[in-house]
Formats: sequence, structure tokens, C-alpha cells
Amino acid sequence: MRAADLHRLARAVREIALLSTENTGEDRVNAGELAVLEDIARNPGATIGEITGRTGLAQSLVSRITHAMAEAGVVVTAVDDLDRRKIRVDLDPAARSQIIERAGNAITPALRAQTPSLTPAERSTLEHHLEEAERLLRVNAERSNP
Repeated sequence: MRAADLHRLARAVREIALLSTENTGEDRVNAGELAVLEDIARNPGATIGEITGRTGLAQSLVSRITHAMAEAGVVVTAVDDLDRRKIRVDLDPAARSQIIERAGNAITPALRAQTPSLTPAERSTLEHHLEEAERLLRVNAERSNP
């Protein structure tokens, strides 16, 4: 596989994921916003600096995204008790519940919608390989970060 093929695959898989989690239409979350939301979901109470370090996004972008999400009621912010210069960020409980619910959606309907020219057998094979790729990458991450 060439790097260009992997990028094309990543875009296609991202579209399936976005459709599966109902992240479509006008209110669609962009890649930067999604990276910040995923990081906050995995690391409740993180600081802007910590989110920046893990996502690789510019601190100014993480700050803008966090501010906009706080205004929209998706995240809540609080001043750090030990260092008043730092802001801690967490998902609003209702937003967390909705994100967790959507994250549990099966990909089969979205896969069907994104691959209309595949046969059911081909789609099943594709879904199996996506599941296996996710499993292997998760195993690698678990072994790398014990």
C-alpha cells in the first residue's frame, strides 16, 4: 500500500465514521473539533496545553475550539484550583451522554450508504477487515502504552 492509498482510505473511513455517528449536515463537527472532543472525552479535566500536546493542534486553535464549544454548551470549563492560569475542560454531561450513545452506533448502515456498488458479501468482507484493522491497532496501542 502506498501512502497516498492510505490517505484515501483514511478519508473514506472517516466519512463512514461521521455518517455512523450522525455527524452530518450544517452542524457537522470538523476534524479539528472532533480531535478536541475525542481528547476531552478520553481525558476529562484536561488543560488546553494537555489537549494541544495530545492532538498536535496549535494551542490557539484548541483555545478557539474549546471557547466555541463552551459557548455552545458542549464543554464546561473551570479554573484549575492549583494554578489559576490554567483552564480545565470537560464535556457537558448531556453532551458526553450523546457522544457515547452515538459512538456505539453500528457502522453497517453507514457502510451500506457509502458503498452502494458493493455486494452484500463484499460489504461484509470490508466490515470484517475494518474490525480487524481496529483490533490490531488497539492491541498495538495497548502494548505501547501499558
